[in-house]
Amino acid sequence: MNSDLVAVLDLGSTKVTCLAASADGADGMTIDAFATTPCRGMRRGQVADIAEVSRAIGTVVRKVELELEENIDSLVVGISGSHIEGISSQGYRPIVPAGRKLTHQDVLEVINHSRSVTIPSDREQIQSLPREFRVDGQRNVHKPVGMTGSKLEVITYILTGQVSSLQNIEEAVGGAGKRVEQMVIQSLASGVGVLTPEEMELGAAVVDIGGSTTDIAVFLNGSIAFSASIPVGGISVTSDLSQLLKTSPEESERLKIASGSSIAKLVNEKDSVDVIQLGQPLARPMQRRVLCEIIQSRMREIATMVGQQLEKSELAFSLPGGIVLTGGGSALPSADKLFEEILKTYRVRVAEPTLGPKFQKQVGMATAVGLASFTIQCFDELTPAEGVLPWRDRVKSLFSMLSR
Repeated sequence: MNSDLVAVLDLGSTKVTCLAASADGADGMTIDAFATTPCRGMRRGQVADIAEVSRAIGTVVRKVELELEENIDSLVVGISGSHIEGISSQGYRPIVPAGRKLTHQDVLEVINHSRSVTIPSDREQIQSLPREFRVDGQRNVHKPVGMTGSKLEVITYILTGQVSSLQNIEEAVGGAGKRVEQMVIQSLASGVGVLTPEEMELGAAVVDIGGSTTDIAVFLNGSIAFSASIPVGGISVTSDLSQLLKTSPEESERLKIASGSSIAKLVNEKDSVDVIQLGQPLARPMQRRVLCEIIQSRMREIATMVGQQLEKSELAFSLPGGIVLTGGGSALPSADKLFEEILKTYRVRVAEPTLGPKFQKQVGMATAVGLASFTIQCFDELTPAEGVLPWRDRVKSLFSMLSR
């Protein structure tokens, strides 16, 4: 594979997406190809059917390879699920002799010190991202190399995951004849895909409403400070419609997309929709507002759970950039208004990244675009001069994106 090319994989609950991008000096990156295919092998961020996920990975990667006219050897994979946990850890390193300039090696050693935390044997570190460096007590330092001081500290956000879940993802990727280059949590990638550098710096939350999970990430001072995954998403809305209206999942999904709204009172009382119920040969009319009331109930639950996670983060009052909704579930009309109504104090907007002039607008691409952008634009803070580290030992920083 071309060394300038990055291939990423978004393992969603309803589809798998592969995207290839390359560095662009002017705009950061250019998307060269992408493909999606339906997949039912993932459940709430975890592999439930290795063979099905491998099949889907093989399908989308082959499509991208055909468009690129070159082979893809390795993939940067987005992961999510409630098994992922994040903690903040502090590292410290005295500078000897005191007052000399800080080097890349100093940064490497202080971050490694922060990563020396004890975790259960059934878990392992996935990612470590510096949140803040401190030089002689000076806080909010982004790039300490070249500064002078006698003491270097770092606050690092460490993400861990269940060993078996990570191994199953590697197994599924390997079953498609590829290898994992890096794993990146999807909420982080979605944030990189839709947040501006200013929002990351000032404080903002991204809420990615996917198929079976809603992933949350809080960004502050230019880096991720909190993450969470809620086991409820767009599939839950479809399931509610299917059960209450006695329709097939396909019919429920069609109704949701064609006639749904997150706030029922905004729908005209006189509007009606034709519903094909199970076992009935003909469609029957029903009030559109009834359909939207079912949707609203589940979307209110998601918004309430997001609010609970933001309170848990203890960063709820540090988000002047507000909340950015993305993912397929955010495409429901009035989703932003409902979240503002439930969460009250936040400005809420919906965002999807653009893929460039070659491609039409797509929904649910924030994770894939963010994975590529994160891989291309963020530097390897911990890459030693003597060689490349295994993916589990790499540390990337978001700080390099803030100056773009």
